Amino acid sequence: MMVYTVKQNESGLWCIRTMSATLADGLQLGAAIRQARDAARTEHLESGLVTRVEMHGTDVIVPLAHYQASRDTWTGATA
Repeated sequence: MMVYTVKQNESGLWCIRTMSATLADGLQLGAAIRQARDAARTEHLESGLVTRVEMHGTDVIVPLAHYQASRDTWTGATA
């Protein structure tokens, strides 16, 4: 699973991190959330990995998005 984290930096703006890499920094909150969701969705579509976006606060972790393969195996056939 790949986790993309939106977190406030020292200057009060927001950054996007995954694993130990910073993908973007100095963003407004809305832009950071959009970019993190876009990155997670793209990663999921290209790799098939489960991806998740979380916003980390001082005392709380807020889930923002979760992308995984559909468990629905319907093929279109009917009985």
